Amino acid sequence: MAPEQNTMTEQRRPERAIESLEPKAPHDALGFEDLAKSYNFRNTSNIRHVFARMINDECDRRSGSVRVLDIGCGRGLGREVGYQWAMRPHIDEYWGIEPDPSIKPEAGLYEHFQHALMEDADLPEAGFDVAYSFMVMEHVADPRAYLQAVRRCLKPGGVHFFITPNARHFVTRCAIFLHKIGLDEIVLKLIKRGEEGEYHYPVKYLFNREQDIDRHARDNGFEPPGYVYLETEVPRGYLKGPFSLVIPFLEWKRRTFRNPRSLVTLICRMEKGPE
Repeated sequence: MAPEQNTMTEQRRPERAIESLEPKAPHDALGFEDLAKSYNFRNTSNIRHVFARMINDECDRRSGSVRVLDIGCGRGLGREVGYQWAMRPHIDEYWGIEPDPSIKPEAGLYEHFQHALMEDADLPEAGFDVAYSFMVMEHVADPRAYLQAVRRCLKPGGVHFFITPNARHFVTRCAIFLHKIGLDEIVLKLIKRGEEGEYHYPVKYLFNREQDIDRHARDNGFEPPGYVYLETEVPRGYLKGPFSLVIPFLEWKRRTFRNPRSLVTLICRMEKGPE
């Protein structure tokens, strides 16, 4: 399916944009490399804030016209489109793809938009400086096909960023176990009671741990990936009822052992390798 040309690119909707991503917590202003060396438990204010700043930093360090692809753009970063508007001034040409046909992009946000999976999207070969996804990788059914499609559309030296639940975290481990025994959807409905109206994509959890990401990156022509781990707060929203009993233990563990690889959110940066 050919991409739709968005003719309203001059409408920036400043009233909806987050005009400034000013730091609100100690590590909010750190770049990817510094965050990768840091222990980021309760040191960042919001994962969307940090991720948007990373994309902006990557765009700003590149020369010439910068073209960016938003994979699985949905209704915004964590359902907040203001973050994309805050990224928009750093991007010369912004593309979005989204598989859900009920979701329409805001006028003026993207030059090009289409409803498609990454694996099936009609995208220019070697056309993008940056491709990113926010909470998409846990839903990818075929990581090999996905990464091949990403690599095909990136320019030489182009970068793929993604943010996803970390497979090492207690909550994600529980979710993966429940998924394997077929109970994840039932438990999710119980935990998220009252939020049933929100669209929920089935999860696969095939691309959420370093060793799997490293292997797929190597096999599909990417340089060794870099990783950042974040946790703004113990994820209480998923630890309700009897599960809430583990919250004090998790907080104690975070303060005592300070292992960054145990934090709930993983951000990966991988660069396209040479042909």
